[in-house]
Amino acid sequence: MSSDPFRLDGEVAIVTGGNGRLGSQYAAALSAAGAAVAVLDRVEQPHPRVRALMDRGAAVSTHIVDITDRTAVDAAVDRIARGFGAPTILVNNAGLGASPADAALETGAFERYPESAWDAMLQSHLKSALIASQSFIARFKADKPPAGSIINISSTYGLVSPDQSIYEYRRRGGAEFYKPVGYSVAKSGMLNFTRWLAEYGAPFGVRANTLVPGGVRESGHAPEFVAEYEKRTPLGRMANEDDYNGAIVFLASRASAYMTGAMIVVDGGWTAR
Repeated sequence: MSSDPFRLDGEVAIVTGGNGRLGSQYAAALSAAGAAVAVLDRVEQPHPRVRALMDRGAAVSTHIVDITDRTAVDAAVDRIARGFGAPTILVNNAGLGASPADAALETGAFERYPESAWDAMLQSHLKSALIASQSFIARFKADKPPAGSIINISSTYGLVSPDQSIYEYRRRGGAEFYKPVGYSVAKSGMLNFTRWLAEYGAPFGVRANTLVPGGVRESGHAPEFVAEYEKRTPLGRMANEDDYNGAIVFLASRASAYMTGAMIVVDGGWTAR
């Protein structure tokens, strides 16, 4: 075992939604710290960041899985255990996004928000986290590694209500745009799911914590949105994709060995106001 408490040598990490922009960044950060990393995603093509790791010979594997399909997730976890050893880290990152640049997002007035969109949002975030965590814990109990860590990904909009005035530029342009309620509710649910897992997992060595990220700059963001978001952020900018690397590695590693049921907010000060 390394004397550096932030090293992850010998650990096996699962990242759900690991072929996305942030999921692939989490996977890369864990890999750089020494972990073997398994990416679970329904997207068939590995993210370029994940592909680069594999091309360099890093211990990284990809698994095409619908994270809401229990049988498929259980089978993937079994494959990971056979290939890398017992999984000891789980990052519950999978879920539908809510970027204003996403043309498929349901963004109309609350009173017309479709039940189908609500169901899809909660399934993709909460049901996927439930199934992945159940499979991870079942395997952990069977293999009995010394310690494990579950990291649930929430959002600042799981802590506070979206500031709908940020999107006024869309409404001035004729679009009926509101940050959807389903995303906020799903991300808020992740917080208490973490607390429940922390209490349940403690007797057999599994910790559970939440990372609460702020908004990440995307090439598709309208300049008006970026300006409004940054004006409301004390540090004066949106996040870069790698701004969460330190928090992910900390929560996965022995450096946070006495931390469970808690959250780390990395949002440039957004929720401080």
